[in-house]
Amino acid sequence: MKTRLLLLTVIACAAVLPAASLRPVSFDARVAMELTSPGGGGDYYRLGAGFDAGATVRLPLVRSLYFEPGLFFTYSAMTAQELVTFDDEYYFEGAANMYGLRVPFNFGYTFNLTDNVAMDVFTGPWLNINLSARQKLLPNFSAPQPLPDRKINLFEHGWRRADAQWGFGLSFTFAQSYYIGITGGVGFTPLAKFGNKDKKVRIHRNTVAISLGYKF
Repeated sequence: MKTRLLLLTVIACAAVLPAASLRPVSFDARVAMELTSPGGGGDYYRLGAGFDAGATVRLPLVRSLYFEPGLFFTYSAMTAQELVTFDDEYYFEGAANMYGLRVPFNFGYTFNLTDNVAMDVFTGPWLNINLSARQKLLPNFSAPQPLPDRKINLFEHGWRRADAQWGFGLSFTFAQSYYIGITGGVGFTPLAKFGNKDKKVRIHRNTVAISLGYKF
């Protein structure tokens, strides 16, 4: 059901592009500091920091309504809880480090507060395409034989190549060029699923970010 909802939203977005392209468009370059919280995975991970950088294109629709797709490079990290076992020989260590691309499909509305200040509210689905996900492991020093440190590819242990969030945000644009915003994203498809019949874990990616940008 969730996958169908995302697909229908993307199709609807594509349907409005021909009409929107007849109106003036604008482009934003943005960078953001982002915090990631592991919804459903608190026994394994806690809040971690990351960043994203990329661009959006704003397509005016009706009155002050607009459609704003984008493309961002993302780095996300979720810090491992202390002394959580990976198996009988290793513990999780450091953070789960993820690199990927984010494609937001936001719809928004602009409020012109003054001649030089505009406020935007927006919401829409975000698609995360995960390119790399790795985790360092620390040996269990009580094991009979000494073991080396190792890193694992999390995609081989239940982490997904793609996940989706529902995003929302508030931003201000000054002098028609300078952008500052705060965004949040709530995961509605799992970032990871692992465990056994005694304990199944489903981790969702929840984020909050502060962005700076410039509008062209």
